[in-house]
Amino acid sequence: MIRSDAARNRAKVLTAAEAVLGEQGLAARMDEIARRAGVGVGTLYRHFATKEVLYAAIVSARVDLLLEEAARLRTAAEPQAGFFTFFAQIVADAARKKTLTDALQGAGVDVKAEQADQRAQMREALADLLHAAQRVGAVRPDVGMSETLALLRGASMAAETGDYPGPVLDQALAVLFDGLRPSAASAESAQTA
Repeated sequence: MIRSDAARNRAKVLTAAEAVLGEQGLAARMDEIARRAGVGVGTLYRHFATKEVLYAAIVSARVDLLLEEAARLRTAAEPQAGFFTFFAQIVADAARKKTLTDALQGAGVDVKAEQADQRAQMREALADLLHAAQRVGAVRPDVGMSETLALLRGASMAAETGDYPGPVLDQALAVLFDGLRPSAASAESAQTA
């Protein structure tokens, strides 16, 4: 029972912290986060000794959610949509976690080093979804992980740093995805080969 209470409290704190940070930015106070989570400040500090530890946990939890979604998409019956769905979700998540990653970098925390294992899992999930989409002809066969990662990084950076409204980002992704799909001519030549 104690462990499930602790897990529930941790989840409540992460949810509240993300909301408070979204509203107040780096000026967010730990006591406000605790109040919103419905826990005492002592409980908050038992789980997260510093703001930086809390920020890192939020980023990690967001990546865990993406990995869960990737696992679901990998077993879904529509590999042609899985790759594009996951790509779009990564880009959307990049915009939401900018404040957190900025805070961690400002505090001297190497986000990439802290998440090396998760990053490897993300690459593996993306590669699996890319190859599945290519097997069914939904993505050009000449697109490899290097190109995919370059495009993903560019789209994520645009989402993080640009002040683009949602419809503009959606349209930009649609154009990018059109470039990843095989053209009608290349699809026909692949079928006759």
